[in-house]
This record gives sequence, structure tokens and C-alpha cells, in this order.
Amino acid sequence: METEGISTEDVVEIEYVERITAPEAEECMMHDDWISSVDADAEWILTGSYDKTARIWSVEGKAVMTVAGHTEVVKDVAWVKRDGLTSLLLTASLDQTLLLWEWNSEQNKVKARHCCRGHTGSVDTVATDPTGSKFCSGSWDKMLKIWSAVPTDEADEVGEPADRPRKKQKTQQLGLTRTPLMTLSGHNEAVSSVLWSDSEEVCSASWDHTIRIWDIETGGMKTTLTGSKVFNCISYSPLCRRLASGSTDRHIRLWDPRTKDGSLVLLSLTSHTGWVTAVKWAPSHEYQLVSGSLDNLVKLWDTRSCKAPLYDLAAHEDKVFCVDWTESGLMLSGGADNKLYTYRCLACPTDAGA
Repeated sequence: METEGISTEDVVEIEYVERITAPEAEECMMHDDWISSVDADAEWILTGSYDKTARIWSVEGKAVMTVAGHTEVVKDVAWVKRDGLTSLLLTASLDQTLLLWEWNSEQNKVKARHCCRGHTGSVDTVATDPTGSKFCSGSWDKMLKIWSAVPTDEADEVGEPADRPRKKQKTQQLGLTRTPLMTLSGHNEAVSSVLWSDSEEVCSASWDHTIRIWDIETGGMKTTLTGSKVFNCISYSPLCRRLASGSTDRHIRLWDPRTKDGSLVLLSLTSHTGWVTAVKWAPSHEYQLVSGSLDNLVKLWDTRSCKAPLYDLAAHEDKVFCVDWTESGLMLSGGADNKLYTYRCLACPTDAGA
């Protein structure tokens, strides 16, 4: 106090970052090829892989179910909703389709309910709306599409030009055909990542160096955030109302999606030495963020001390493609070593009398 010339009568506000112990890899789960995607709910972990399957795991790391049906690489996965013992889930694929599955956890049986057709390129990203009634997909064809997530026993008619010969399907289609409710066009390159910031608003990131915010009621574009490099991934935190992005220039950037200045970056987090392929805000901590990169590292950040990550997690032996959190604070990462790791992240107990 004396060296800073502060009177002992003054009230001094001290801001600090709570120390947490280094997260350690707890479980390791294996696919037969690269793990492209992961989505966790309270009880189960869903992964997608280049081996053309998705898998369901317990949070303890036990393989529960293999979900097979795509003819190509699975690029993204998402839980839709759970109703008792029945869960709905989505898989998006390089085969240009999405499959909506119904899984009964008691009988451990899975059934494809709908095959969602309409994209003309690889479907690289999918996200479910907060109500579990709709989902959004983003594709290499530059389009976003909005679909119903409610299973029915009706197939939709696929409109095709009359002069185009119908291709014979080599394999029997899984599930009834479903077509999109709406198509959102505006991106000039592949759509790499989509999310719902609320039930009426979708954010999309693209290789065209933009993040676009869409009004799902009208199908119109509300805001464009403009960067200087390809965006690989985005994550939104309802706690701090910030959008985090990961790019090919190795930086993570934080944005205010409500901004009028679409080029204003609030904060940059710089430490990765390869493309940032995945970012995810912690579900119950407004300052914590996890990222994954082609540099093989997973990094845990606290945005209040942005000069360096809290921790580097070096479990992977190859590129990291996806990260997530469970609701209980378990971190997850998957990558090109075919492995999915879980990490426990704990705050340090306060020293007695400290």
C-alpha cells in the first residue's frame, strides 16, 4: 500500500482470476478414423468420424452404440432432444445429406427416421435450436438450410427438374425423405460453422471471411461481422453474450454480435501455432473458453487474462478437430489420432486461513 501511495483509508478493488488445477486427460475413446465432431449432453457423448459412423458413449468413456448409415465421412453431429428414454440426434455428412435418428437408450436401438436432402455439397455443420423443434445445417454449397426436427411418418416430395434423369440409388435410403423449410443464401464460400444464439436467430461462419447473423422468422440477414481470414468455427455464450471465432490465421477473436460496427474485434487470444479448428464457451462459466487446433493442442482460456491460455493440454498426438463441454464441466476433444479425450477441470480448493 505504501509503495503505491494508497491510503489505508481507501477502498481498494482487487480483480483476480480464480486458480484452477491443470485439467488432466481422464478417459480416451477410439474411433477407426479421424474424429470430426463431438456433442455432449448431461449423460451421453455423441461423436462423428471419418469412418462414416457416429458413436454414442457414456461420460465414463464406455462405447454404447455405433450409428451407421452414411455413405461418406460424418462431418458433424448434434443432439436434438431427449424425451424419457428416447433421444433424437443428427448426423451431417460429406454424402450431402443429414440423417435424423431416434435412439432408445433402454433397448439400445437406433433407427433412422428422416434423410434430409437439399444440399449440393458436403454438409459440414449442424446445430439444433433451443426448443429442439428445428435445426440448421451449413454446407460446402455456401447455403444454410432450416429443417423441422420433429419426426413424422410422412415423406416430403423432392422437387427435381423434369429434364434431369433420375439417378438410380445404389443403396436403400435410410429414413423418410425430408426437405428444408427454408434456405438462407448470402455466403460466397463454404459454410464452416452454424449455431443458434436464440430460438429465432442463427449465426453462421464461412470461408468467405464473414460471420453472418440471420433472422429465422423472415429469412433475412441482420448483421455481418467481417474478418480478414477464413473462419473455421464459432461459439456463442449466453452468459457473456459474446461470440468467439477461430480462424486459419491462428487467432481466436471475441465479437459482440449486437454491434453496429461489424469489423470491431473486442479481444484476440493468440497462442496456437496452427489453424484454430474448434472453440467452445464453458456452459456455466462466462469467462472460460476451450479451443483446439491443427497444432495438436487443446487450450483452456480465461478471457480476463487474455495474454496467454490458462493451460495447454497436450494429450493428442495429431491435429485437433473438435472440442466441447459436458454440463458438469467435463472438457472433451477429438482429432486426427482417432481419439476422444475427456478432461476434468476443477477450481483449486482455497487454502485454509489464506
